[in-house]
Amino acid sequence: MNFYSFTGGCFFLLGLITAGFSSAKTPLTTDGSNKRDPVFIAGGATLVYGVDENRDLIRLRQLDLDTLESKPYYESANRHHVEVAFSRDGRYISYTECTGNLTAQFVIKDLQEKKDFFVKHSGRGGTRSPAFAPDNSVVVYAFAEKGPQQLWSVDMEAKNKKQLTQCEGISNWPSFTPDGKTIVFSNTRENNYEIYSMDANGSNEKRLTENTIMDIRPVASPNGKQIAFTSLRNGFYNVYVMNLDGANVRQVTDSEERDDYPTWHPDGRRLAIVSERKGKFDLYMVDVPTSGKVTTKR
Repeated sequence: MNFYSFTGGCFFLLGLITAGFSSAKTPLTTDGSNKRDPVFIAGGATLVYGVDENRDLIRLRQLDLDTLESKPYYESANRHHVEVAFSRDGRYISYTECTGNLTAQFVIKDLQEKKDFFVKHSGRGGTRSPAFAPDNSVVVYAFAEKGPQQLWSVDMEAKNKKQLTQCEGISNWPSFTPDGKTIVFSNTRENNYEIYSMDANGSNEKRLTENTIMDIRPVASPNGKQIAFTSLRNGFYNVYVMNLDGANVRQVTDSEERDDYPTWHPDGRRLAIVSERKGKFDLYMVDVPTSGKVTTKR
């Protein structure tokens, strides 16, 4: 099931796990506003995320992990900024920006040179889920130009556009391993989201999960050995981790509400997640289990 929000003239997908082991959770925010897409910057000292500031504005905020003080990432903003990503060295940022009624543009900003680049496609689809290659050679993202949504790449100036996947179903949420050789992502060709891996050029695709209910938002760990993801395999949104080859699936959270949007802390031992409790959404830090309950289905 997908959940959509119509906000200020743009549609945005808000989101899409076995009772047992559940990691301790440390709250990072307590305001309860709707949050999404957290990502660490500055070596893990700061967490950037999207928040529904009001019904007409989805805004980026940054949270200082030492003081837990939050402030806007941009001092002034009058457009939605969603699905933010940063390059590993902090030079580039990308996101989808709402530009009008049911229209949006995919922005790549060079923070060092203070230049903006815009990815252009035919069709009326929206760009989704950018991910920077570790060496800043390309940005990979999802877009439905012709037929189902596929994964594409462009360079840092939004040039040299290439289609990486040519498969049935919807592809989304690409994530690079730190060596830049592998991309993990989700796809719906089996009539539900499953997680796959492929080489960075789109070849050598492998299926990693096998469930009747979706596995989404895969994120490769800082050491490239694990994948964190959200799954509905136990009937609720919970966070899991598994090895890069899909083995050794372990449950991180155990809730009958919703835990979602996992992102790795640079230390590789913790995840930041968005948890919904009684209709309120907040950021939490959770430890990644090194052992625990392994699910029967990958």
